[in-house]
Amino acid sequence: MAGAQYPKELANWALVSVGIGAVEGAVAAALVRARFADAASPLLVDLAMALVAGAPAYANLASFLFAAHQLGRDKIQWTVRWQSLALCAVLGLALVPGGGFGLLATVLLVITARVAWVGVITLRAVVWRRNFPDAARARLASRLSALNAILMAASGALLGWLLGHAPGAMPWFFVSVAGIGLFGAWRYRRLRLRGHGLLREREQQARLDRDLRPSLSTFRRVLAEDPVYRQYMQSMFLFGTGNLMLPAPLLIVLSERLMLSPFEQVLLVGTLPLVMLPLAIGAWARYYDRVHIIEFRSVHSWSFVSASAAFVIGCAGGGIPFLVLGSLLLGVGLAGGQLGWNLGHNDFSKPEQAALYMGVHVTLTGMRGLAAPLIGVSLYRGSEWLWPGHGHWSLLLAVALNVSGALSFLRLRREYRARRASEQPA
Repeated sequence: MAGAQYPKELANWALVSVGIGAVEGAVAAALVRARFADAASPLLVDLAMALVAGAPAYANLASFLFAAHQLGRDKIQWTVRWQSLALCAVLGLALVPGGGFGLLATVLLVITARVAWVGVITLRAVVWRRNFPDAARARLASRLSALNAILMAASGALLGWLLGHAPGAMPWFFVSVAGIGLFGAWRYRRLRLRGHGLLREREQQARLDRDLRPSLSTFRRVLAEDPVYRQYMQSMFLFGTGNLMLPAPLLIVLSERLMLSPFEQVLLVGTLPLVMLPLAIGAWARYYDRVHIIEFRSVHSWSFVSASAAFVIGCAGGGIPFLVLGSLLLGVGLAGGQLGWNLGHNDFSKPEQAALYMGVHVTLTGMRGLAAPLIGVSLYRGSEWLWPGHGHWSLLLAVALNVSGALSFLRLRREYRARRASEQPA
């Protein structure tokens, strides 16, 4: 069954990725800055940048709604619908005018696309769990993620180039990539889900079970009753806040301090990391298939620490080589992050609780995704006001949060190994 469905998954994610790449966080932020820099006050433009840069993360606040909605419903049919909504929002960017209204419309369309995409991701976790065997799930998911990254990188790079060299062609770009993605969504209707009928019957029962129905109250109960998962989420909150705080102020530094073009900004923050992702994800997948997610994160988290440190050195005077190093290391981190994001909750939950545990993770991600970019941009502007020309040092807060999270994962790993050792028969 998995072998028969995998090519259909591959084709869908390839085609849809072309469209979604146009609203990836760093790409959308560069679009806002390049196109609307003079459309409103610098403060409003910075706010708009932070909102679109953080949209892929804070859109996850809607995840529990999607998780509750999908119970007992046709997973493939609704995946197609949410993909189509996201791509129609991308298509809407072709019609956006200039000026303040265009800035507002762009922000709203990007947020709409990212919220709809959360619906896709919520359902994708269920589809991959049902159709891919446990022993090969990480490897199969890594191939899909690699293809997704390459095509999103290409789409984002093309948009970055158009921003600087042919802005008049951007409407045609959005029409083209959205059309390709909508074709991929239409093809996805043919996918079959293993045990779909039985799954829907069990989920219909879950809809009536307050303990299994995703909601904010059940999310709190999961964290209260599963102390290991709660500690894991606390570490993820520290670590992830640093990751989400970095891109928006980093793009401002690249533009204002280093005077890089929109294309160069997209290459460094968006394209190069996504190009690196498929090169690194195979090694992460082989490692993930052998260990628990706590072990995995205790190693993986240091790739983000290294990336954020390299970016700060590059912005402080290290120049382009350190920025490129930071981009490549960010790609290594994103590669492992793809696996941890899509599969990590399975190491804690029972099969019928998978959507619930995933909902907890993505909702907490949404909370930090809403706050972190705004804090990062505000801290940069405040630092520039107090210490002109040195605002880039505000990026050190993101590094400090990354380090704190990575150290927290090491502590969790020691506790996890101690538990495993105590459970072994004498």
